[in-house]
Amino acid sequence: MTAPEGRPGASLHYGDPWAEPPEARDPLRRLRGRLVLPVTVWTAHGDEGDEPAGLTVSSVLFGQGAPGMLAGLLSPATDLAGLLQRPGRPFVVHVLGAAHRRLAQHFAGDLPAPPEMLKAAESPHGPLLEAVPDRAFCRTSTIRAFGWSLLVEAVVEEVQVPSSGKGLAWYRGTFRTIDP
Repeated sequence: MTAPEGRPGASLHYGDPWAEPPEARDPLRRLRGRLVLPVTVWTAHGDEGDEPAGLTVSSVLFGQGAPGMLAGLLSPATDLAGLLQRPGRPFVVHVLGAAHRRLAQHFAGDLPAPPEMLKAAESPHGPLLEAVPDRAFCRTSTIRAFGWSLLVEAVVEEVQVPSSGKGLAWYRGTFRTIDP
């Protein structure tokens, strides 16, 4: 490698060389980054012959009522979004705690999780991650475009909340532990 003229040698630069500086980024995205968001993993069975799909989702909101409802934003390019396009499609929303950071990274496509964290039991709604006991069993009611994302609305059919402890949140581009 040759250094540019007038420079003593090459230098290393860390980080994403294509990342825009903060002042050049979309202001709405920067504002959204200042919100503390929950960290969940959604799982669903694949269509016949296909593998199940899972995805880390942080744009999630639960609404109480009869029935309870869920709203979440997914990238349309994900396998999970393709599966949930059909109304009535069952899926599971796992609410992650502090101990599940590696699962969040795994289903976000960042780092592989250890095999023991990926153990899953079968259910009619989709794979149940055994390491994550807090979950909601949902069924898609509506899916539509929402900005660059897809807004998935679903009926919550059952909730399991057996654990307590520190939570996991997405804030300013990283997973953070939340102490109750």
